[in-house]
Amino acid sequence: MELDELEQDALKEFFNMGLGMAADSLSRMVKKEILLSLPQLAVVDHRDAVALVDNKGNEQLVAVRQIFLGDLCGTALLIFPGGKSLELVRTLLGDDVPLETLTELEQDTLLDVGNVILNAFLSSFTQMMTIEFEFEAAEFLKADCNSLLDISAHKLSCPKADKIDNSQAFFLMMDFKTAEDELKHNSLRGYVVLLFSEQAMIKLKQEIARIISGL
Repeated sequence: MELDELEQDALKEFFNMGLGMAADSLSRMVKKEILLSLPQLAVVDHRDAVALVDNKGNEQLVAVRQIFLGDLCGTALLIFPGGKSLELVRTLLGDDVPLETLTELEQDTLLDVGNVILNAFLSSFTQMMTIEFEFEAAEFLKADCNSLLDISAHKLSCPKADKIDNSQAFFLMMDFKTAEDELKHNSLRGYVVLLFSEQAMIKLKQEIARIISGL
């Protein structure tokens, strides 16, 4: 189920709306300006998604998972390489926070970040589409890349799906930085992966076509 250039451009607009909402919410949460950008959007299969994360040495990744049910059914993942999760927490909380405190705060902070970013991305779908869905509570996960991106590992949390396989996923690469990092040309790369059932992919494509036809 491929998306043509016009359909991909429409999706990028939705996701950029979500990024704006997420950046604003995160900035207010940590009381500093947070900048988010979306350098890449791709619809890929499981193998290509694993390659894009570029996880070397089969190390564990840190992720926040959000299940969504309704007209669209699937799983949203916000993924950071295991060694980068503490860097993200330090970016948000400040360099003066001791490492041992960062470790203790890692899970709670990443859950907060995941809730903000994933809800913003998913909510961006509803801005122009006639679809409705509900979010389940976000979960903190640690696993290797292959396991995290295996959609079959999430199927029990998506009971309304007729068929789920590893054929496709929306893969988004995201840069994450503060205004201070921008001046230093530093950024932290994260990944948002949306895993859909086949039925949801069909519904999404229909909705995009409806929106484009009305432009």
